[in-house]
Amino acid sequence: MIRSWRVWLAVSACLLLALAGVVWLSVFALRLDRTDRQARESAGREENARLALWRLDSELLPLVARESAVAVESYAALAPARGVLDAERRPLPEGHAWVASPLLAGPPEHVLLHFQMGPDGVVSSPQVVEPALRAPSLPRSGVDEEVLRQRLEQVSRLLRDARVREALARRVPTPSFPTSRREAGNKLADALQWTKNASEFDARSRSARQAASQNVVGYGKVAPLEQDLAQEVVEEMRAIWVGDALLLGRRVQVDGEEYIQGCWLDWPALRRWLQGKVEDLLPGATLEPVKDAGAVMGEGRMLASLPVKLVPGAAPSEAGSSGALSSLPLVLMVAWSGVALAGVAVVALLGGVMSLSERRGAFVSAVTHELRTPLTTFRMYTEMLAAGMVPDAARRQEYFDILHREAERLSHLVENVLAYARIERGRTPARLGRVEVGALLSRMEERLSERALQAGLSLQLEVPPGVAVLTDPSAVEQVLFNLVDNAAKYAAGAADKRLHVELERRGRTVGLAVRDHGPGVDAATARKLFEPFSKSVQTAAKSAPGVGLGLALCRRLARSMRADLRYERARGGGARFVLWLPTA
Repeated sequence: MIRSWRVWLAVSACLLLALAGVVWLSVFALRLDRTDRQARESAGREENARLALWRLDSELLPLVARESAVAVESYAALAPARGVLDAERRPLPEGHAWVASPLLAGPPEHVLLHFQMGPDGVVSSPQVVEPALRAPSLPRSGVDEEVLRQRLEQVSRLLRDARVREALARRVPTPSFPTSRREAGNKLADALQWTKNASEFDARSRSARQAASQNVVGYGKVAPLEQDLAQEVVEEMRAIWVGDALLLGRRVQVDGEEYIQGCWLDWPALRRWLQGKVEDLLPGATLEPVKDAGAVMGEGRMLASLPVKLVPGAAPSEAGSSGALSSLPLVLMVAWSGVALAGVAVVALLGGVMSLSERRGAFVSAVTHELRTPLTTFRMYTEMLAAGMVPDAARRQEYFDILHREAERLSHLVENVLAYARIERGRTPARLGRVEVGALLSRMEERLSERALQAGLSLQLEVPPGVAVLTDPSAVEQVLFNLVDNAAKYAAGAADKRLHVELERRGRTVGLAVRDHGPGVDAATARKLFEPFSKSVQTAAKSAPGVGLGLALCRRLARSMRADLRYERARGGGARFVLWLPTA
């Protein structure tokens, strides 16, 4: 037979290999899940960044279009009116009528100052007018004039110190990005339409001024006001950084002379406004200036309208990704629970199989030993009697008595084994009925007393009449006989030869107790009293013959009829077994 340690070693190796495989699969799955979540978070962040760029540019396009649509002559506070007629509808010579710039009303939102730098380098602003030229009827700005003058001085210093003309002349390609969101596309289309309408309006106004200089309004034709209209070349408006100031500027050529026109943007306020527009998409986003024109193309997330870069910051999903819930850990936890339960089940099953195998081996050995003794006795005595070697009649009777006892012992052993097998297969359903305890014990007294007398014990019944229980009489008889048989085996050498069968009441149960005055049961043996096949050949040889099946059979029989069998240490020594039965 294979030793148990070899079996346990093989099973342990298999379990370790299975555990290593599950651990590797779990680590691999967690790594894939983490990579997938990071990829999804990165894709979501990039999508939010693209949408934020679309939104920012759609918000900035109206501002840039508004500044691009400002007429060239509007950058001067007062400009000569062209094509103006007097009361008699005669053209006035240039210089007799002047038109106020619409920019005199003050810089609009997000604009600090409008400026113009002439060919001689002199910087002026339509919002800053000399007091001598300020007429009461001219519109006034809502900003303090001293503040506007200080801003003009700052812009003058910046434009003198920087190469603004070269910066505006340099062609800087604007970054492009795909559009896929309907809202951003609609806003962008609206802004482009607004710019187109503004350009068409400026062109129509120029054509109207030229027509006014050549035609008479309502009365035929008159001499033109100017033979040679001013030739203008206007470039597109472009944003540049001059120091820490963000300027929108353009180059304008009028009659061959170049001017720089534009506005100074309020970058801190503009940045706060723009960041508020994308706060729902990127709460931690910031806008950073890109002042190196050569690095614009290499920068990612650039705005198309301004030389500004969008820095998304940490997205909410990334900030809380360490505690984000995923279905994979739950699945792995369930899988690990299943693996652990399977491992425990395998170990428990193997332990049960090994224990059962050992107990069956012990049972076979004990049964073989128990059968060998009576069979040897039968063979020897029958051979002696058959050969006429026992002439004495009294001696022959003694041999017959020995053969009878051995036959009863062998029959009792076989009966216990068969009864236990039937119980294990569930083939012995109890037939419960109302039974009077006194009458039941009266029928059993002769058999129990005979077994006690064989061991030199005297049976004493202490059962009052009139007590009824709900039980199976045959099962109770088998249990009580096994208990008396055990007492006869182990208490035969006691000084007190009495064997008591007592009745005890506890609530709605009645106990039939079998008590002897023998050595009792030690603690180690008491823990496995009711385990089947727990007695080995060596133990049986040292104590009493048997295979350790009687008490296990008794408890199974008791529980099959809704009763119970328990061991109690008797006062003054000895063993006490109580069969608790329900009252009828």
